[in-house]
Amino acid sequence: MTASLLTDAPGRCMKCGFCMSNCPVYGIDPIESHVARGRNMLILQKQAGTLPPGKAYVQSLSHCLLCGRCRAVCPAKVSSPEITVAARAAVVRQQGVSWSQALVFRGILKHRHLMAHLAGIAARLPGLGSKQGTPLRHMADMTAVVSAGIAIPRLSRPFLADRLKSIRKPPDPSATRGRVVFFAGCGFEFFFSGMGQAMVEILTRSGFEVVYPQSQGCCGIAAYNAGDVKTARKMASANLSAFTDCDAIVTGCATCGTALKHYGHWLPQGNGLRAAAESLAGKVWDFSHFVHHHGFPGQPRRKRPLKVTYHDPCHLRWHQGIIEPPRRLLAGLQDIDYVEMDGADACCGLAGSFAITHQETSRAIQAKKMAAIARTKADVVVTSCPGCIVQLMDGAQRHHVPVKVMHIGQMLNKFEAGANHGE
Repeated sequence: MTASLLTDAPGRCMKCGFCMSNCPVYGIDPIESHVARGRNMLILQKQAGTLPPGKAYVQSLSHCLLCGRCRAVCPAKVSSPEITVAARAAVVRQQGVSWSQALVFRGILKHRHLMAHLAGIAARLPGLGSKQGTPLRHMADMTAVVSAGIAIPRLSRPFLADRLKSIRKPPDPSATRGRVVFFAGCGFEFFFSGMGQAMVEILTRSGFEVVYPQSQGCCGIAAYNAGDVKTARKMASANLSAFTDCDAIVTGCATCGTALKHYGHWLPQGNGLRAAAESLAGKVWDFSHFVHHHGFPGQPRRKRPLKVTYHDPCHLRWHQGIIEPPRRLLAGLQDIDYVEMDGADACCGLAGSFAITHQETSRAIQAKKMAAIARTKADVVVTSCPGCIVQLMDGAQRHHVPVKVMHIGQMLNKFEAGANHGE
């Protein structure tokens, strides 16, 4: 992060207001300091020393989802999410992280083995674990207190690392097309291990040898976006050391994919791993993009025709620019009636801890998304991010929308491909 992000970049704002018509938060709560235009002006004032002291500035920074829609429509191409993260990092340098952030980022997420141990204990408690590893039910009411009432999926049993202890080979090893590392992140490791395994099965059936490094950990983006750059860099360094020689790194988590592709920007000049991080970015693929590019065989498991719609994760569409591959994959499946929902590219409202710290706004954004899904009358809504899956599952339950939420890997693992949609 450079000083110019806080001194020069915000000043490029044209004050045109395009961000106001596209910001999910401003659409719910139309306050100038909650949108990129107003927040950038506050950041400039903070840097100039003309902003009165108080908590209002920090609060204004917290109201950003970091979805990236403002950057996509900005005529001046001002990267407001990046500016906001830099401003949060400046606050952390001055004030430190909160006790809750220190506990989560530095005490739990940073230590994967500790997190796995604690989660393993929790998974064995009544009401918190799922023997089938298919977390479609929800935690006990006591968990809702911590999650601000969000219905958190049950912990998987077993976790993904226990499912994938050895290298997975293609059915015909002589026709191996390459070796890929599968990066699970926290969601598929602890909550959606069945989804993670489905993606690995598709990769092997597509002819790839799949490696699951047991030393991989949290991608670090939660800490980074909160401004705890020091902790995020340590997480990035640990993951870079964990990756073995491979042709590609594939992840089914849009958020993790964004993090992995940006590790080179996280690490400072002079860091010995920065070159490796920049090289890594070119090897990182989102699962749907990888499968669409290389083609996949599918399998002949036909069910009754299903109506399916798709939700764009912000980190996939607005941060990585991946839009068409998942749609083409779904449209190419047998016995699938694909329908595009209104506002498929609109944020679902989770945005990590935003759903907890800004509960009312998050739920209002969620309500818009669930209404759009309901209008499609779809049987299944598919997405490519475990965070979005949690929010959509919660929304379906909260708003009584009769829709099943699935990761695209699950969908591809259940249906046969109609035609080869490789690029």
